[in-house]
Amino acid sequence: RKYYNGASSVPKLPFSCPVHFCKTMIPTTVLLSLCLSSAAFTAPSSRASSQSELALFGRWRRKTRGVPDAEARAEAPLADARQDEEEDSSRRIFLSTVATSTAMLPHGALAKGPESKQTGLSDDQLREIIKADMVDKSFLVTADITRSVYDETATFTDEIDEYTMDKWIKGTQSLFVASGSRVSLVGDVDVNKKEVTFRFDEDLMFNIPFKPVVALTGKVVLTRDETTGLITSYREFWDQSVNEVLKTAKFGMRA
Repeated sequence: RKYYNGASSVPKLPFSCPVHFCKTMIPTTVLLSLCLSSAAFTAPSSRASSQSELALFGRWRRKTRGVPDAEARAEAPLADARQDEEEDSSRRIFLSTVATSTAMLPHGALAKGPESKQTGLSDDQLREIIKADMVDKSFLVTADITRSVYDETATFTDEIDEYTMDKWIKGTQSLFVASGSRVSLVGDVDVNKKEVTFRFDEDLMFNIPFKPVVALTGKVVLTRDETTGLITSYREFWDQSVNEVLKTAKFGMRA
């Protein structure tokens, strides 16, 4: 999550771990390869050659449109300058689009904005909402939460770092392959005025090359505001250490 939601640093995991290596290195190499293959980063001699080819193409296009050779020669300097300017502008637009698209990959659905909040819910009502998010929507890997029961300032914390709600949603949707993961609710969802707790058992497929799957169990604690009843924090506790979870990684298998 920390890489995909744009945090300033990556989790302090063992670099020898293939999951950590893929998360930190592969996206950078892909971006560099895209940049180095673009016209904006070619050598000056290559750009000059490309401009010469564009000039020749411009003259050929004018000739095919019925412009006499003499007129074509007379207008060539000005027309070629205009065409070079247009091509440079198009190149800048193209590179800007590629850079923007690359920066957004891989991404799932965009996080939804604030919505009206369901304040003052009874314990039973909130239990059914959280249970549905777990059982029907597997929100631990899809981030498909019922946002209306969360305060917009809620924080989300796992065994690696703490996130804002939007960053947790964006990171979760990007990091995991929901169709290749499995999330199970263990037991019931316990709710009182102060918090919501439940246990989980899950297999997580990472959205990185080779699609590794890791297994873990743990508990989630959702702290509630005692006045509004909204959830103000999400805290995930794993039964295993980060290293123990990574050691369960399997490749080429669906959960």
